[in-house]
Amino acid sequence: MITRRLWAAICAAAIGTLFGLSVSRGETTAAVPVAGGTAAIGPENSKVQFVCAHVGAKPDPRKGGFAKFSGNAQVDAATKSLKSLALDIDTNSLWTEFDKLTTHLKSPDFFEVRRFPTAKFESTKIEPAAITGKLTLHGVTKEITMPATITVSDAGVRIASEFTINRLDFGINYDPKKVEEKVALTVVVGEKP
Repeated sequence: MITRRLWAAICAAAIGTLFGLSVSRGETTAAVPVAGGTAAIGPENSKVQFVCAHVGAKPDPRKGGFAKFSGNAQVDAATKSLKSLALDIDTNSLWTEFDKLTTHLKSPDFFEVRRFPTAKFESTKIEPAAITGKLTLHGVTKEITMPATITVSDAGVRIASEFTINRLDFGINYDPKKVEEKVALTVVVGEKP
């Protein structure tokens, strides 16, 4: 039987495989252009995806993401640095590989998309290799810090981050004996799946 700690390690390793930052699966990679110090973020140039799994001997990792989101990255062109990041996600645009799973994740057991149609992230601190900010999910706001690779160039901005959150921290309490508490997330600005 796979323990929670082992499963967390498997999720962390698998996220690179399932949502790797390479372009080998037909993803297109390009920095998001900056105009007037702002890069507009959306599904046409970025991705927000996740991996979660069942508890037990056969975890069956499931991948999914969000098809509709918008936001912006504020940059300082002179210092080639990121100043802020904001993102609004339409939770009803959630998708997975399986229609039944998608429907279940949108239900009150998980995202409860009718009651909480939007998830948000607003940065509060930008460091060279990390972004800290307020994540609002399922009506709960928590400060998180996510490791990030940030590149600002003449071509635009590119941000890549892989991290985990505990869904229970956000009131998504569906039976932890059936579904792992940890959810692996990938956010890439400058890559379209």
